[in-house]
Amino acid sequence: MSSGYLPGGELAGLGERIFAGLDRPAAHRAVHTTGDKKLKRILAVIGLVLGAELVWLFVISPCMPLSRVTVSGIPGIDERVVLALAGIGDNTSYMTINTFAAEEALLSLPVLRSARVVKRFPNRVELVLEPRRAAAIALVSDGKRIIPALIDGDGMVFSVGGEGFREDETLPVISGLVLEGVFPGIKLPRIYSGLFSRLEKLSREAPELLATISEIRINHKNYDGYDITLFPAHQGVRVRVNEDITEETLRYVLLMLDVLSAKSRGIDEIDFRTGTASYRIKEAHSG
Repeated sequence: MSSGYLPGGELAGLGERIFAGLDRPAAHRAVHTTGDKKLKRILAVIGLVLGAELVWLFVISPCMPLSRVTVSGIPGIDERVVLALAGIGDNTSYMTINTFAAEEALLSLPVLRSARVVKRFPNRVELVLEPRRAAAIALVSDGKRIIPALIDGDGMVFSVGGEGFREDETLPVISGLVLEGVFPGIKLPRIYSGLFSRLEKLSREAPELLATISEIRINHKNYDGYDITLFPAHQGVRVRVNEDITEETLRYVLLMLDVLSAKSRGIDEIDFRTGTASYRIKEAHSG
């Protein structure tokens, strides 16, 4: 039988192994605690940096003066006038810009058809302008003299002869308009809206066809409405048509002009108002 005790040497070795086993977890816990502290410090620093960046981005930067303002859509426009109307100055910030009010103010410029104010976070803004496009050049009276004015497809007079006025040679001249006064920003009476809308469409879709007409005269009827007289650029024949002038109408008129001019060189006026062409011969003058 084996005795129930251990030799002294083995008992001492067993004690060392037990105490060594007890010391290892304590050391491991100390190393782990030190690593946690370092990680927490790193995360705290990262959090402070990110917090500072967010404060700068979302709080400070939008309240600072704009870093960039761009105006696009109309080359050569006076940007100082545009920015002043939009309420944008040296101290304007992203937060202080009222886009709706700025757009409404910009539309007070007669030359603008539309205006958009786009805020680019955190401190930039872009003004996108769309100019009015002339449908015709009208001869109008300012109460003292006859002057040219540019009118768009909406019937808006957006430029009157003077500084900054540039005639477009491809546009016809409109005569016979009855207006009490004319100035940039005035809109023509509704009676003319259809005519200028169709002229704008022609200038956009068939400018080479519209360029064959040098003048369009409005002939007011005694009771209501009007018809128009076309003056072709390279033929001495007037053409009377209804106000509903279209691309098809112009092509038909030019075709009939060629046919009738070949048959008779004494034609003074061709009338297409009834849908069937009729013409009038120039009266001979005795010497």
